[in-house]
Amino acid sequence: MAKIIVRFRGPIAGHITGSAVEVESQNSITITELLSRVMKQEPYLQTIWNSPTEIDRDSMILCNEVDIGVGGGLNSVVNDGDVLTVLPLVHGG
Repeated sequence: MAKIIVRFRGPIAGHITGSAVEVESQNSITITELLSRVMKQEPYLQTIWNSPTEIDRDSMILCNEVDIGVGGGLNSVVNDGDVLTVLPLVHGG
C-alpha cells in the first residue's frame, strides 16, 4: 500500500487539519488523482479550487522538493513515501 503525504503551506495550512493530509492507495497514482482525493477529504479546499488543474494554476506544487513542472506535471506518478507540497501563490494588488 502506498502512503503519500500532501502538505499545504501559506494561509491555507491553517485550514487543513495538521496542515497535511495522508493519502493511502493500493497502487501508484497520478498527482491529479491524489489532489482529487485530497479535495474530497478536505472540504475547505473546495471553497478555493474546483479541480487539481486550478490548484496547479494557483500554486507551486513540489514532489519531494522538486517542482512538478520539471517532470510530467499533474500527470506525474507519486509513489509510497512521496511528499507533495502545495505552495499557494499569494499576491495582492
